[in-house]
This record gives sequence, structure tokens and C-alpha cells, in this order.
Amino acid sequence: METTEIIKKIEAYEIKIEESLTLNKAILKTIQLEKSEKKIRSILVYRTIDLFLFAFLTLYLGNYVVTHWSETHLAISAIIVSVFVLIALAGSIGQVALLQQIDFSKPLVDIRKKIELVNTQNILFIKLILLSIPLWWSFSLLSLDVFLGFDLYTHLNDVFISWYLICNTALVIPIIWSFNKLTYKNTHIGWVRKTIGLFSGTKTRKATGYLNEIEDLEVLTHL
Repeated sequence: METTEIIKKIEAYEIKIEESLTLNKAILKTIQLEKSEKKIRSILVYRTIDLFLFAFLTLYLGNYVVTHWSETHLAISAIIVSVFVLIALAGSIGQVALLQQIDFSKPLVDIRKKIELVNTQNILFIKLILLSIPLWWSFSLLSLDVFLGFDLYTHLNDVFISWYLICNTALVIPIIWSFNKLTYKNTHIGWVRKTIGLFSGTKTRKATGYLNEIEDLEVLTHL
């Protein structure tokens, strides 16, 4: 066999290998995108359920305030809880809108940005939990009355109320400090990273992970 023929066969073989690699890369990219898209659709379903749940709670609490207006402590408790529910409702609406905007036909950078915005919205719920800590009594009074028909307020004494006010006043500064620290910019801080990781959605992290695998594959194929 002449050298020229050997070279031609080697070149043809290299072309086939390149075509095979390109095809495999396209297949793997499609698979990973489908996995990521599946996770996002799943999140959208859950966030839509959250949206309807918070909308229902908003209406229920509004009716509760009206029907218990003469019982000042219960009405105030319901109003305080309603504020948190309304903020959570707004957050859910924002997340649903963001999730619906994710287009998996767009470049990976655009997809990633949208998913990161969803992750950023998740911090809202963490901060709501923080802010609700000093006002736990509102949730307690309301829950006991709604589910058990028990009015805890009538059984509280002045000593308990005084200690409650002192303890919660002491919590204000650390809560405000934690509130300001809880951002993605501070994930280099251990407790911030762990807190966000604990409360943020695992599904969004997995969706981002699939995108990372696609990017890693593209890097390897260009080496």
C-alpha cells in the first residue's frame, strides 16, 4: 500500500472520529439540557402550588381579621402574619415569572442567569424566617386559635410578656446583622453558605449542575 493511500485512510478515519465525537457531544448536551429543563419544570409546579397556597392564606387571613376585629390581640396577630404571607406570595409570583422565562433554546449563559435569579429569590424566604423570629407570638396565638380554638393570650401574665419583650429586643441587632449578611456575595462565609444551601432549592442546584457538565464537556472537546 502506498504512503499516499495510508495518509488518506488515516485522514478519513480522523474525520469519522471527529464526526463521532461531535455527535456524542450533541447527544450528551441534549440529555443534560433535558435533565435541567425537567428540574426547572418540577420547580415551576411546586412554586405554582406555593403561589395558590399563599393566595388562599391571604384571603383566609383577611377574612379572619374581619371576623375577629373585636378581639384586638387576634386581629393584630393575623395582620402581622398576613404581611409575611403577602411578601411570600409576591416572592412566589416573582419565581413563577422567572421560571417561565427560562428558554432552554438560548445560550447556556442566559439559562444560568435565569436560574441564579431564581436562587436569589430563594433568599427572600430565608430572610422572612429571620424577620419572623421576634414575632413568633403572632404565629403561635393565631395557630392555637385556628386549629385548637384556644386563646393563649388570656393565659399570659405580665412577667411572661415583659421577658418576651426583653428577649426579642435583644434579638433585633443580631437578626438585622444576619439579614444583611445573607446574600450570594457572602457565600465565602461558612454559615452563610450553609444556610443558603440548607434552605435554597436542591432542584435548582441540580439544574445548574447539569449545565456545568455541559460546559465542562465543551471545554474538554476544545482541548
